Amino acid sequence: MKRAFYAAASLLLIAACNPAETADPQHGVSTDPNPATRFITMNAPPPNTAIVNEGDNVARDADGRPYGYDLLGQPLPPLSGQMADGSTFDPDMLDTWTVIDVWGIWCGDCLADAPYVAALVTAIEQDPDLDFLSIHTPANANRATVEEMFGKYGSVANYFADKGYSYPTLIDDDASIREALKISWTPSYLLVDPDGIIRGFRSDLSVAGGEPVKDFLKDVAKLKEDLRESEIENPLQQASIGPEGAARLTGAVPFNTDAIRGAFPGYQIVPDQISAEGENYPVFNIMAEGKETPVYVVESSWSLGQVYRVTTRHPDVTGPLGEHIGSFRLSELPELARKGCTEGANAYADKLLCSETDGEALFQRVFNKPESEEDNPVLIQMSWLPGTGVPSE
Repeated sequence: MKRAFYAAASLLLIAACNPAETADPQHGVSTDPNPATRFITMNAPPPNTAIVNEGDNVARDADGRPYGYDLLGQPLPPLSGQMADGSTFDPDMLDTWTVIDVWGIWCGDCLADAPYVAALVTAIEQDPDLDFLSIHTPANANRATVEEMFGKYGSVANYFADKGYSYPTLIDDDASIREALKISWTPSYLLVDPDGIIRGFRSDLSVAGGEPVKDFLKDVAKLKEDLRESEIENPLQQASIGPEGAARLTGAVPFNTDAIRGAFPGYQIVPDQISAEGENYPVFNIMAEGKETPVYVVESSWSLGQVYRVTTRHPDVTGPLGEHIGSFRLSELPELARKGCTEGANAYADKLLCSETDGEALFQRVFNKPESEEDNPVLIQMSWLPGTGVPSE
């Protein structure tokens, strides 16, 4: 049977982690024979020994660590604020796989984890496909004072200077980030993929036993490999296009088989030609197994030797609003986006082109041209043009 906590004082203590300066010496240890310290990628039923708080309905081990995490598989909420070094947080920091450590100087278990975090950061710095961000947060909004958050150090910068640590840290000065991330225990570690999806979660490294840093990085590597294999086996499940790119194609890329194969893993890359204004131009048809029509068509900028445009008319490809060819209507496009719609010309003379930019890149939705004010055209094509940046080999 699952047990329940009812005492408000116990709930407050367990939901955060024990404060660093208490009489409790049990920081960085576990008293539960089945501790909630494993790296998880999906929520599973907790063990029968789990303790469920009446206040937050979170299943925890005997020390208060949660067995699950509500945001697994969901987009990371938007982050903003000041960094510990005084700079402003840049969302572009999260454009690759990222380990996020949510912690606090006030938290004894976080301080017990600190040497492991330093080792983790050092290891991550050697991996070009993995990044690290820490978020310093208060226990809750009522304890978001300088004294309670930073104690004798007064700031994260002073704490780092005293301990010799140095890594990017976003300051959550009012617990708003903590609440958005639904953090019920510190320290908590999140693994976020390049698309901003939270793929993994775990709590303290210091109580895990074995070689926690190496084991954590092995868990991360295995998850990345599993997702890559899944993408190759079922590419249409990941088929997407939008202002930031198409599939894995996110910038100027050479127009050759190797580069295109790397951008569209799991697909068949079929060379072909298209005719325009009496000329033939090379293209790559991106084919999925068992499908007769291309999922994408990749056109070349022949003079530059790089990809000019990626186009899809395939109903399984998902656009940035979750839209699909053949079912999405013009009226579903946000009003601001509809302001970017213009009548097409030449080959698109009977079409409506709705464009938006992302730096040098251009994303276009193509609708049938409305025949009357009451007409609600359907989406028939989506295209992405990377612009004229320098191709990455």
